[in-house]
Amino acid sequence: MKPRFLLLLAFSLLMLPGPCARADGFKLGGRWWTPLGVLRIEQAGNIVTGKISWKCKVCPFKRGTEVLKGVLLEDSLSGRIRYCLKGKGCQGDDWAPMVLLVAREGRVLSGAAHFKPNECKIGGKGKKDGIVLQKLRRRKRKVTPKPPQGAPDGGAPDAQAPALIVVPANELVDEQGEQMETEVDTPDPKAFEKNLGSWQKNMEAGAGFMESGFFERARRKFRQSIELDPTRPEAFNGIGVTYYARNDYEEALRWYKKALEVNANFGDAYYNMACIYSLQKKKDLAFRYLHIAALNGFVQPKVLQQDSDLENLRSDPRYRKILGEMHKSAR
Repeated sequence: MKPRFLLLLAFSLLMLPGPCARADGFKLGGRWWTPLGVLRIEQAGNIVTGKISWKCKVCPFKRGTEVLKGVLLEDSLSGRIRYCLKGKGCQGDDWAPMVLLVAREGRVLSGAAHFKPNECKIGGKGKKDGIVLQKLRRRKRKVTPKPPQGAPDGGAPDAQAPALIVVPANELVDEQGEQMETEVDTPDPKAFEKNLGSWQKNMEAGAGFMESGFFERARRKFRQSIELDPTRPEAFNGIGVTYYARNDYEEALRWYKKALEVNANFGDAYYNMACIYSLQKKKDLAFRYLHIAALNGFVQPKVLQQDSDLENLRSDPRYRKILGEMHKSAR
């Protein structure tokens, strides 16, 4: 397994996949908390669309406005998400290409979008291009209807903060006044500093065992790191690498996805997933995750050229496009 680093890249995603895409059992329909507020997402086969459920406070989109559309292929959603321009003298809106991982059995979507560089502030994104959407669930208690009160910009957190968007349950209600809440618990931000020294020692020991070929010992160290701080993606990713080293690709994928549930901006895990899908000859999925890895900061053209895991992709024009963009960004 090659080293996986995080840098910065912004480039256009490829076209959506053809009609051969499959929904594979995920049911995404329902209300979701998103960077734009609460959306109602509808799914027809593998076609997914999202409309504003309440008047959007982040952008001047009215209720019922379509702001998300995409195509579902196995465990990822590729498409576009809408955003608006904010600030003095700024107005209008546009669509950003996106790729999202379907996690937690269809209750969380996490990934990235490519927003065009602009001097205006972009409504509907955070400090980085990472995006997390959480499905809402109903609660029995009735409350007085009122619109959700999210963050002013509704954006994804910084890479060094928990990736999951937090919305108090008593601030979300549907049109009938029924209280709703997110499916995902909130990680404690203080955990990032708790037991920092021990966490680092375990991670370093795990990396040492990996280099020596002691994968099970490395896995134990990474698990200990998770126990000390479950809000960091690196240890989850490390466990995935130990399974990759044993050719247990399905288990490796499971742990890479766990890393992304913790932090949607963690480009290393997206790249590692792309490598596995390449080895499994699932080229469409491999390219999706290679794109999203780059959007989340993986700019390593030499790694792409030297990594034997990507051999199945090299003859495809999409590979040459990604490689060319990485060379430009690495200059």
